This record gives sequence, C-alpha cells and structure tokens, in this order.
Amino acid sequence: MKFINHKISFTQTLVLSFVLMVAFAFQSQAQQGRQDLTAKNNGVAVKVEVFPNPATNYLTVDLSKLSLDDPKIEIRNIIGSKMTFRAQDLGGKKQRLDVQDYPPGYYLVLVRDDKTKFQQTVRFSKK
Repeated sequence: MKFINHKISFTQTLVLSFVLMVAFAFQSQAQQGRQDLTAKNNGVAVKVEVFPNPATNYLTVDLSKLSLDDPKIEIRNIIGSKMTFRAQDLGGKKQRLDVQDYPPGYYLVLVRDDKTKFQQTVRFSKK
C-alpha cells in the first residue's frame, strides 16, 4: 500500500481554512431561507437587480424597485476581499459599475442601507 505525503504550508492552510469558513457561512445563510435573498418593500418581495450576468466590462445595479434612503454598494470577490470600482449614476436609482479590470470569476454585490436596515447580496460572474 502506497501513502502519499503532501506537505501543506501554513499560508495554504490559512487560505483553505478561510475558503471553507466562507463556504459554510454561505451554506448557513442559504438554509435560513429566502428571507435573506429578497427584501420586503411594502409587503411585496423585491430584489436588487444586477445585469448583465455574466458581465464583461460593466455591471448595472438597479435599485429602482426599492425605497432605500442611503444605499451603499460594495463588490467582494468570492473569498471576501473588497474590490474597488468606479460607479456611474444612470439616474432612476441605477448605477453602472466598471468591472472590466477584474479577473474572470465569481463576485458578490452587497447592497445595504443602514437607515432602513436593508441588506442583500447578489452573485455575478465576470467573463
């Protein structure tokens, strides 16, 4: 019987632990139900709209169906690091985000409003 001996560096162990922790957090959030994925606006379920998905150069975030006082938008990569972006206001509660310099992969758009306690995360793919 042959055993394979792999040595894993401390850094690799930390990265793997962080990735597993993020995966478990997403799994537990999904198990909480659709309440975390859709917001209630006057009793009607609404969502933050993000398009096109997958994105190549620009991503549009549409908040027109939500009544938010001061929405904040963040983009994070799949392991949770905050990404920088330039935003262009398109009017009508729509923002155009420049994602053309991002490497291909999955990203998260986080929209939150501290005043109304609104928070929603939407995943998108960058080609």
